Amino acid sequence: MKKIRIAGPPGTGKTRRLVEIFYDCIQQYSATEIIVTSHTNTAADEIRRRILDNDNIQEYQDATGTDIFRLVRESRKTLDDTITTMHKCFMARIPEEKGKAVVFNTEDYNNLKIQYPLFDFHTGSREFYSLDMLLAGHPFFKFHSTARDNGFDTVKFYWTLSFEEKRKYKYTITELLRLEKDYNNFKSNIKLNQRAEKTLDFQDMIEHFTDSDEIKSEDLGIKILMVDEAQDSSIIQRAAEKKMAAAVEYFYKAGDPDQALFGFAGADPHEFHIEFAHPEEELKQGFRCPRVINEYCKQIIKPVWDRYGYERVWSPRRELDKDGKPTGPIVEGEKFEMMSLEQDPHLAELSKRLKQTNETFAFTYRGNEPKEAIRYLTKLGVPFKIADKHSRFQFKYPTTDIKNQREYLKLIREKKKLTAASIKRILKNTLPEYVGKNYSEENLEKIVGSYDIEWLIKHQFLNPIVKKSDDFQNIKKINKSSYISTIEMKNFVRRVVEYDPVGDLEKTRIFLENIHTIKGKEFDNCIVDLAIHREEDDFTKRRIKYVACSRAIKTLWIIKSRNGMTL
Repeated sequence: MKKIRIAGPPGTGKTRRLVEIFYDCIQQYSATEIIVTSHTNTAADEIRRRILDNDNIQEYQDATGTDIFRLVRESRKTLDDTITTMHKCFMARIPEEKGKAVVFNTEDYNNLKIQYPLFDFHTGSREFYSLDMLLAGHPFFKFHSTARDNGFDTVKFYWTLSFEEKRKYKYTITELLRLEKDYNNFKSNIKLNQRAEKTLDFQDMIEHFTDSDEIKSEDLGIKILMVDEAQDSSIIQRAAEKKMAAAVEYFYKAGDPDQALFGFAGADPHEFHIEFAHPEEELKQGFRCPRVINEYCKQIIKPVWDRYGYERVWSPRRELDKDGKPTGPIVEGEKFEMMSLEQDPHLAELSKRLKQTNETFAFTYRGNEPKEAIRYLTKLGVPFKIADKHSRFQFKYPTTDIKNQREYLKLIREKKKLTAASIKRILKNTLPEYVGKNYSEENLEKIVGSYDIEWLIKHQFLNPIVKKSDDFQNIKKINKSSYISTIEMKNFVRRVVEYDPVGDLEKTRIFLENIHTIKGKEFDNCIVDLAIHREEDDFTKRRIKYVACSRAIKTLWIIKSRNGMTL
C-alpha cells in the first residue's frame, strides 16, 4: 500500500485534487474499487457533484487528452455507495449475518424512552429527525459518543474531564453507568427494541467494522481509498480507515491540520500536525482568499506553524486568465474591523452591500446563535437562513410570514386573484375574528382554482372587516420567536416585503452558521465575531479563527471582542 498525504491551506483545491485522482483511477479500476469518504453527507454530496460535473470532466479531458466522459457516466449508479460518509461506508461492509443488524433511529429512540423514561430527559415534545439531533438533545448521548470517539470507556473518560465539563453532562458517574447499561441492554435485546438482535449506533458501526474477524481487509475489494478532511477523523475512525486501507494499492489522505477543529470529538490535531508536516503533495495556490485576507490568516496561524517547524506556501487568489487559469493579477480584497453590529463607522457599508448586492454573506458564531446579528438583520429587513444546531437542515427566516405578507398585499391592495395554495396558507394563519363561518379544514380542501378578495368574502371564508387592514401582520396569528420580539418580527416581515415585493431575495444569500459547521464552505463576505464565551488553549483558538476568516472570497468583516475574551 502506498500512502499519499495531500495537504493545503484553505481554498487551495484539496477536494478538487481528489476529483482529479478519481478521474485518473477510473481509467484503471472499476468504480466499485474506488472509495471516497468524508465526514458529512454535505461533503460527500459535493465530491460526487464535482465528479459528475460536465465542466470538470471537460477540463480534465482538455488537460490530459484523455476521454473519460463515458467512464464517469457509467459509474454514476455506484457513486452513492462508493462516495459516501464514513459510517455509511462501514455499515455497508458489515457482513450479511445481518439481516440481524439495523441502524439506531427515531423509532428505536421512542421505544427506548418507553422502556427507560430517564432517556426522555430535556427532549420535550421535539421530534428527532436524525441521530445528530438525538445526540444533541440528551446529555448522555453526547457524553457516550464523545467518550467512544476518544477511545475511552465511560469511567476513564469521565475522570479526564474538568469540573465544569462534568457539570455540562448533568449526570454523576453512577447515573452515566446506569444509563449506559440500559442503553446497551436495549440495543442487544430484541424484546426491548422490537426490531433486531443488534441495533447499531454510529460508533457501533465503526467499531463492528474494525473489530469483526469476519471482515477481512483483502475481501473488501477496495483498490483505492481516499479520505477527505482527514484531520477530523476520530480515534475509532482512524482505526477503521487503517483496516480498510490495509489491502489497498493507494491510500490518499487529504486534509489540513491547521483546520482541525474537532479535538473534542476524538480528532487529534497534534498527531495530524506531525503527520502532515511534510506531505507527499502540498497544494500552494489559493483559489479563494484575496491578498489582504490571505495575509491576515497567515498571521493568525503562524505560531502554529512555528510550533511544528513548518511553513505552508499559500498564495493569494489571482484573477483567472482567458483559459481559466489563476495566472492573472493578484486580487486585493478588503478587511474591515468593527466594534459591533449596533454602532460603527463601517456598518453603513456592510448594510449597503447586504441590501444592494447579490453577494453571499456568512455571519459566523460560536455556540448559540448570535442575537446581535439576528437583531441587526431583522432591523435591516433582509431574509436570512440560520443553521439549526439541532438538525441537519437550514430554514429560511421566516419564509411563510414573508410569503403571506406578499400574497395578502396582492389580494387587498392590487385586487388580484390568488391561487388555492396561497389562499389556504393565508387562511390557516389568519386570526379567528377575521375568518368567516365557512372556514374549516374540510371546506379549505374544496378550494380549487384562483379567487379574489370579493369571492372570499362572499363565500364567507373571510369577514368583510379584513378590508380595513391592508397589512397582513395586523390580522395574522402570532408565531413567537426565541430570537426577537413579536413586534420586531412583524416589522422585519414588513421591511423585507417593502424592499423586495416580488420575491427576488427568495434565493437566500445571507447565512448565520456555527464556525464548526461552516468549514469547507465559502462566501463572498464573512462577518466574524471574535468575542467568545469559553476558555481554550491558544492553538485551538487560532485554528477556529483561521477557519472562520478563511471562508471569505472578497471581504472580511471582523467584530472586535467587547469582553476581553477573543479568538
